[in-house]
Amino acid sequence: MILKLKWSSKSPRDPQKFLDFVQRQANRLIVGEWRYGAPNRRQLYMSRLEKELEAYKKDGNVEQLINIANYAFLESIEPEHPQAHFDNLVASRTRHQFGGARREGD
Repeated sequence: MILKLKWSSKSPRDPQKFLDFVQRQANRLIVGEWRYGAPNRRQLYMSRLEKELEAYKKDGNVEQLINIANYAFLESIEPEHPQAHFDNLVASRTRHQFGGARREGD
């Protein structure tokens, strides 16, 4: 299967870096399904994500970021959280603390 993504030509980011990251995610998801079977909530993806974040904070290995991204995806389809839901109107928890909106002149 070939996945096509639309990328704005006005974006300052290099799309190849994103595509490489997503391909690494896909590779690991495919191998994981061969090894462990179809995703299921008994795998406790949120707990695994937290452990990977701890490991990344400790040693900075980007492999853990790929695992975190995959566990976030898997948690979204087979949630461990008992109240998991989707609400695209939720306010950002980080924007005010860390910034995020582009300011004129940046």
